[in-house]
Amino acid sequence: MRDRDDDFHPKIEETRLKELQEVVRKQRDRTLEKEITKKLVNLYVSQGEYFKMGDKPDLNIAKRYLEKALQMQKDHPVANYRLGYLYYRRREYTKAVSFFERALDGSMEEDLNDTQRMLANMFLVNCGIKIAKEAIHEINFIEDNVYTELEIERIDRYKNEILVLDEEIFNKMFYRKIENGKEETIGEYEFINFKSDKNQLLLKRSDHGSEIHFNNFETVSLNPKAFYTLYGIVTAKGFRTYRELQEIASNGSGQEVNDDYIRQIILRLSRDLPYWGHIIETTSIIHSESRRPIAAIKLADGYSACIVCRVEDYLPDYQ
Repeated sequence: MRDRDDDFHPKIEETRLKELQEVVRKQRDRTLEKEITKKLVNLYVSQGEYFKMGDKPDLNIAKRYLEKALQMQKDHPVANYRLGYLYYRRREYTKAVSFFERALDGSMEEDLNDTQRMLANMFLVNCGIKIAKEAIHEINFIEDNVYTELEIERIDRYKNEILVLDEEIFNKMFYRKIENGKEETIGEYEFINFKSDKNQLLLKRSDHGSEIHFNNFETVSLNPKAFYTLYGIVTAKGFRTYRELQEIASNGSGQEVNDDYIRQIILRLSRDLPYWGHIIETTSIIHSESRRPIAAIKLADGYSACIVCRVEDYLPDYQ
């Protein structure tokens, strides 16, 4: 989703398209009606993304827009994918599964891109695990409370077919830690209570959003583009150019990010983070083709970074 143009007013555009749609219906112009419907659907999908991922997200409004899109095109892959994500975040996993499956099925004219397809499959796996975890919890509850009423022999026979009965194993399937280029799975307790080492920057993603932690300074919330920009900076083995950060932020957030926006993000971070000047190093390097100096940035020597996030969180592989 591109940043909004000040001259673009979604409500006005929606009204215009609906009026035009009514006119062409009366004219029975099927081709033009299909074209206008597609524009309306794309408008609703983009609005859904705006209210889901903006600086001030409103998931209820996002849900309404995505439902409008699906009322007009039930098999729209991106609308299904994003609505599935909203249900996933609301812990309504059974509903989320149906939307992710529809998203993966795609439509005659459109399909998910590779990143969305990968994430949809990851969300499906997690939905299955979470549904299974809830079922295991229910099994244990029933056994503890009314075990004498069960056919013990029959229950034990079927329990042997269950792959996992340990709730702690399920918890370790949802979170991961990336530190010094190495990734490991961690449990829910460690994820919630994780504290970074001294001189270590911590980037954290959870159901509540993205944050940056450093020593005893106040925690600062990050929007998706800022998170992926910082991710690109702190995971670099050397200096990284703004053009490289633009690619990382665009790929990670699923939204188009231009060079100027990267500069705005870095300027904002330098103002919001009092320790920025100590942990971040900037320089100029010579562009290989133009031979002109360009800005580059990296984590300063003596500092390290750690990222903790959910298993399904997409982290571009730009090491």
